[in-house]
Amino acid sequence: MRRGQWIGLVLWRGGLLLAVAWGLYETVRAILRFIDVPSEVEIGLGLILAGLVLLMVSLVAERIRDRRAEGDLLR
Repeated sequence: MRRGQWIGLVLWRGGLLLAVAWGLYETVRAILRFIDVPSEVEIGLGLILAGLVLLMVSLVAERIRDRRAEGDLLR
């Protein structure tokens, strides 16, 4: 795959992921408004979710580094 195709694929998938994340965000906010959850709980849930996302990104990055070190992935 050429570099331009790779960049286009990453941008396309990134945009799709951003659109899905925004839709989920708005849905969760609407549900929390309907249930009338205190803002402290809403902020806490957001921080927990952000922590989980950072954890997953960290695990994927570590796995990629390990596979490259083992020679399973090309650079």
